[in-house]
Amino acid sequence: MQIIYPPLVEEYFNYQRHKTKEALDKSLVYQDMVAAGLITETGMPTKEALAKGMIKDFYEEEDLSFPEFLALYPVFANYDKALFQQIAGFWEITLDFKTELLAALAAKSFDYDEMVQIQMYLADR
Repeated sequence: MQIIYPPLVEEYFNYQRHKTKEALDKSLVYQDMVAAGLITETGMPTKEALAKGMIKDFYEEEDLSFPEFLALYPVFANYDKALFQQIAGFWEITLDFKTELLAALAAKSFDYDEMVQIQMYLADR
């Protein structure tokens, strides 16, 4: 039987495995996150963890200004604003730029935080 863990557990597990290069037990990571008050038993971030910035919520509201968009995804501050266009209230990119980002992700050209930001941005696009 394969246990499916909440996305925050998977993300933190991958982060710790990348950082420490040690073998980890995903069930212990889950239990530790719940015990530390980072997530609820259902895997949702706690209000305290969000308020303290221990977990970042990548919820993108409609009609964000470009500076607000960059506050959510600071990795894009390194790119020309002309690559982004607000369409139907959301900041979108061209297919060519998306392909470039995916290639850079595959080549591991980003640090962990940048990788997470780009993955979260591309997740719904």
